[in-house]
Amino acid sequence: MEEIFVPALGVSAENVYLQKWLKAPGDAVQPGEAIAIVETDKAELEITSNTAGIMGKHLFNEDTDVAVGITICVLLHEGETEN
Repeated sequence: MEEIFVPALGVSAENVYLQKWLKAPGDAVQPGEAIAIVETDKAELEITSNTAGIMGKHLFNEDTDVAVGITICVLLHEGETEN
């Protein structure tokens, strides 16, 4: 299981706005594939996956402010389940 979190993104903001999920729970995800779109006060950015897997449940809804560094979902690998 791999945690997907909001990276610092090179900005000084403490929060980002989770605009849209691009992958639903249960969707296959490939390395480098965008899974969500977040906004800072200066830019709209994609959060991407580092590895292949299956998208787990979303820990935050769209249209929500999320702290930088917090886990927003998990990526499951073969044979794994969410607890």
